[in-house]
Amino acid sequence: MSRHEPGDTRGRIIETARELFTTQTYRAASMRDIAERVGITKPTLYHHFRSKSEILAHLVGPPIDQLEATIDAAAARPTLAEIRHHVLGGCLDVMLTHRETMTLLLRDASVYGDETTAVMSRMVTIVNRAIELLAGPDPDWRRRVRAAQAFAAATDPVGQFADVPVDDLRAELIRGASAILDPEPIGELHPAR
Repeated sequence: MSRHEPGDTRGRIIETARELFTTQTYRAASMRDIAERVGITKPTLYHHFRSKSEILAHLVGPPIDQLEATIDAAAARPTLAEIRHHVLGGCLDVMLTHRETMTLLLRDASVYGDETTAVMSRMVTIVNRAIELLAGPDPDWRRRVRAAQAFAAATDPVGQFADVPVDDLRAELIRGASAILDPEPIGELHPAR
């Protein structure tokens, strides 16, 4: 699934890294593995990217930029309902478009390391801003909890259901997240004794 021209070495490196990071994990994939798979020497790889973390930054940069733009656009909406609709729907659209990359960010703990702090910190900031918008103005702790639960419910399963058609998955994820944001009262739940 090449998204770059055959002569685009940097693009081939990024695509190969995506494949290796998702099949082996970020930590397990080496610069040597990437170079060999692309068909270049390791020094040539280092000519294009100084480190594996730089490759990761180029790989996740476009979807992170799109998520940030989505959150900015949602924040400009006039009502809480529209804000929520655009946060959930917009973030899901980005994540489903970049499913492999988002799966890497959401499910591979090895991407969280000292060398990736800047990239991952940016992602955490975007997620926190999305949750803040979902919670609405002046939320109490319960609304903040539901907003965090709703965002996780909408985004965490993105990489788990590759066999489900995108439109069906998107609809179900939004339905579930919306139910968390606006639950019907079900009464007080007590722990089992």
